[in-house]
Amino acid sequence: MLRATRGAGGDCLALESGDLAAFPVDELANCGLPVVLLLGAGGDDASRGVPALADRADGFVFADDDAATIRAVVASVTAITPALQVRDLSDGTARTINALSAEAGRIADALARLADQQRDGVAQQPVDAAFVRRLLKVRRDRERFFPAEIFADPAWDMLLDLIAAQLEGKPVPVSSLCIAAAVPTTTALRWIRSLSEAGLFIRQTDPADARRTWISLSPDAAEAILAWLRLFAGQFALR
Repeated sequence: MLRATRGAGGDCLALESGDLAAFPVDELANCGLPVVLLLGAGGDDASRGVPALADRADGFVFADDDAATIRAVVASVTAITPALQVRDLSDGTARTINALSAEAGRIADALARLADQQRDGVAQQPVDAAFVRRLLKVRRDRERFFPAEIFADPAWDMLLDLIAAQLEGKPVPVSSLCIAAAVPTTTALRWIRSLSEAGLFIRQTDPADARRTWISLSPDAAEAILAWLRLFAGQFALR
């Protein structure tokens, strides 16, 4: 279902994931409004259209989000950010948000410590995009021997994919980042939202196509992940 929704800063379009398979994505360019994608709570990716529209959406809302969370997302895409507090949410939603936020914060803290080590002069090996791609391939090769779900680590896979793309000088659309996460699209989008809120990811509009969104690492996150990669390469004398 496509419908207009009023936010604190204006209107936006809300599009439910069940309608996406046959939805003309390019038509969104003509609406002149920000788009919020409404997704199911599970990770089964019921709609084939989710990845394509993820590149065009300005925000994501999930079926188990509390009303206060939904208002915050709608407000953010209409350029108004309310003071959302966890105490305003239902217990279940608060636990979900707290868990994702805590994990995203833990990752940010760990990356900051790695960046500090780099500045302190710890010996490191230089790394390039090919090295990062080999590391990602090794991570995928584990699935030849063990069930993929026991190794699910979407945040780390996305961090590696983004730094590889940065070293290659290539932009990364939301849909490609979801693929790199190696988890269902809905799960990947949850992580993208949480890591963006934690300041690790930056959303940027494609200057050649305002309907499309790129994801990149924040400068601090890029510095930190490069520090870890150099330390890792140095431990094993890998180039």
